[in-house]
Amino acid sequence: MKHKRDQFLTVYGRKPVLEVLEDNKVNVAKLFLNKKAKGDIIKKIIEACQHRGIEVQRVTHDQVAHISKNPKQDQGVAADIHTPQMDDANRFFELNEDKNLQLIAIDGITTPSNVGMIIRTCTALGIDGIILPRKGSAKLNALVIKASAGVVFKSTILKCDTLNPILMVAKNLGYTIYGLSGEKGYNIYKEEFANKSIFVMGNESIGVSHNTETLLSKHLSIPMAKNVESLNVACAATVVASEIMRRKMF
Repeated sequence: MKHKRDQFLTVYGRKPVLEVLEDNKVNVAKLFLNKKAKGDIIKKIIEACQHRGIEVQRVTHDQVAHISKNPKQDQGVAADIHTPQMDDANRFFELNEDKNLQLIAIDGITTPSNVGMIIRTCTALGIDGIILPRKGSAKLNALVIKASAGVVFKSTILKCDTLNPILMVAKNLGYTIYGLSGEKGYNIYKEEFANKSIFVMGNESIGVSHNTETLLSKHLSIPMAKNVESLNVACAATVVASEIMRRKMF
């Protein structure tokens, strides 16, 4: 289902919002400020908005909380960032039905730093998009933004309510769904990747969820030396993205 805010990312909290305002490359569409908010950093936020011509709406505490979805941490300020490269996953597949794409899907990854690092490295290494469910995984908050080093603002992030329905859509369009599954999978360096591919990165503790595993076309594994059992999920995503880029280039 297309969500009206798919192309907006909300940043909240006084310091994170000020940092965003100080970066002219970030397209801040609107700022929401609690009518009662005051202090030196609030003055700096207002001055930064005036300098950039950004609309400031003075609103109630409840209205800021409605935007931030986190009233305990928003400190009375929230900013809407316009991110046109973000999209609804269903719409993305409709518009790119005939293209050969390699995508990463996030399945229940709850640590913001992991999601942020996955976004950063996969974007840098040329992955065509990152499927991020609204439910069950870390949300795009200040911690994710910080871990991505701001790359989240230029990443193709594809939103969906839950992962499995969009994987079904992809399978019907001819995508091969790979899961990173430890030792039981095919060697990632020897396996021929399909032209249309989605690589599912699973939860930090349990890996790919049981329900999602039923939709996989094939399991892949990353060979480990020195009896190391596994990699952190963000590191594993980097290996996948790097291998995809290597094959494209060479």
